[in-house]
Amino acid sequence: MVIDLGSMKAIGIDPARRLARVEAGARSRDLNRAAGAHGLVAALGCHPDVGVAGLTLGGGLGWFLGRYGAACDNLRAAHVITADGKRRLARAGENADLFWGLRGGGGNFGIVTELELELHTAGLVLGGFIAFRTDVALFLRFYRDFMKAAPDPLVVETSIVIADRPVILCTVCWSGELSEGQRVLAPLRSFGPPAADAIDSLPYAHLTDRPTGDFWVRAFGPPPTPALPPGPTFDYWKGGSLDELTDQVIERVVAILESASRGMSIGLGHYMHGSVCRVSAATTPLPRQSGQLTYFFDANWREAARAETAMGWVDRSWRAMQAHSSRGTYINYLSRDDDEAIRAAYRSSWQRLVALKRRYDPSNVFHLNRNVRA
Repeated sequence: MVIDLGSMKAIGIDPARRLARVEAGARSRDLNRAAGAHGLVAALGCHPDVGVAGLTLGGGLGWFLGRYGAACDNLRAAHVITADGKRRLARAGENADLFWGLRGGGGNFGIVTELELELHTAGLVLGGFIAFRTDVALFLRFYRDFMKAAPDPLVVETSIVIADRPVILCTVCWSGELSEGQRVLAPLRSFGPPAADAIDSLPYAHLTDRPTGDFWVRAFGPPPTPALPPGPTFDYWKGGSLDELTDQVIERVVAILESASRGMSIGLGHYMHGSVCRVSAATTPLPRQSGQLTYFFDANWREAARAETAMGWVDRSWRAMQAHSSRGTYINYLSRDDDEAIRAAYRSSWQRLVALKRRYDPSNVFHLNRNVRA
């Protein structure tokens, strides 16, 4: 049975209490716009099209992780239907054990129909896109050192995209005082120098809007000839976590890029620092390891004949990275579904999650997920 909550998109903003009530079908973009109309922001993920509920239940690392923590840290209540058919309200003072499990334990304990999320006041952020056409290893060593010194308000997500040559595309968000952000971002904006720079002060809801003008031509060169065929774009990706961006990891990334072709990319980001690492480990099931970051391999294509090649590159690249990967992977990036990997992802919270599963879903009704077995 599939229960589709996609049409449940209602969002209510209480600006006085700085709270949002969000139905389970809403996307991050919807909440960003609704909160932004009141000068508020929600600590969600980095991609605006990701669902708010699924993101939050898996932890939710995003543009405010250093300043306001993960999405699950900002969850104040959840309406959930458990396996026995009962509708429950989970919050700090009511069904507190279930509330703990929903803040990073995934969809293991019931169907969440509505969330209540804390919002934060926000002015403009300093951010957007910046691109480099430079030596990948040199940039990644710079990126590693730059993020080690990152103040709480800074998040930088990096993708290495294959065009005529590898292009490094960074998306930046500085959520602190704007003049200080200019100072902090100066080393990044002068590295290279960049091929294209669209970083500016703007409302947070528009942070990931695509730049206008000739940014993409300067970053990636003219469009390929002949033009790509019309029709849908297919996408396939796998990810994981790294304890550190070591020289050995950088060498592996460079080697993997040698076998990549147009439409393939490697992403690095969600660098764990600041507020998200200062939350007590017992507060939620989301592990918090300072300095850990995520990676992903992605391929997109339009021609059906490219599917096998594109997916094969992702699979081979992901396998090649396993020797360097964290034992415990951020659950929203975990590309394995075996018990060992899931147990490792939840670390010290595993036994508590198992006990919670035994209480609320002993028959494992909710199992099409990163499954915790009772």
